[in-house]
Amino acid sequence: MDDLQFRRAIYADPNNQDDDAKLAQEQDPSKKQFAQEVCKLDEKIKQALQVPVPDDLFDKLILRQTLASHQVQKRKTRVHLALAASVAIVGGLVLNFMQFSSAYHNLGDYALAHVYHEQGNVANNASSQVTLASLNQKMATFDGNFSQSLGKLLWADYCRFDGMKSLHLVYQGKTSPVTVFIVPKNDQLSFTDSFNDEALFGSSLEFNQSNIIVVGDKNESLGTWQKNISQTVSWSI
Repeated sequence: MDDLQFRRAIYADPNNQDDDAKLAQEQDPSKKQFAQEVCKLDEKIKQALQVPVPDDLFDKLILRQTLASHQVQKRKTRVHLALAASVAIVGGLVLNFMQFSSAYHNLGDYALAHVYHEQGNVANNASSQVTLASLNQKMATFDGNFSQSLGKLLWADYCRFDGMKSLHLVYQGKTSPVTVFIVPKNDQLSFTDSFNDEALFGSSLEFNQSNIIVVGDKNESLGTWQKNISQTVSWSI
């Protein structure tokens, strides 16, 4: 696992216990130190977010800021208090937005946005390759399994798909990478069997517990990808 893959894996899940991540830490002390630092930061954030915010905090802040303009000697202290409280409120709002709010209403729109956000991180001609065994270790989280490879798998790791823990796969395509998402079903995003924009085309396969989404350029046969996925993936429940 190279440095970029390792950092992405730790950022996605600070307590990542995948075999690849554990092996990378054992072989490279700097990676182990990085993982420990991210875990500590994650724990500090969790503790900070556990502080309850009073319902009347906003009114109190406004009152204190008004009084501060008439009390020059105490101005610095009160500004610090106001800033600290504002940061706590904004942090809570941002966290709530990231976890529970979505600007997208269907799988297709979100998948396209996700692919564009990650575009360029994995080159289509990259030499790295993820084994089928390593892929199925991650697929076990979703009670799924691939009986054979769909092609050259350049990258595989967990990601957040509209706040849901999902699996993000990048395969070598004919002219550019092909992205495959394994996403747990969720009522917030409606199912779309096909979608596209000016550059990318996508299709979705619906299974009992999860949806599998494929996104590629115009040179890819999404029908072939769908067929291969249907023939190779199986679910334990």
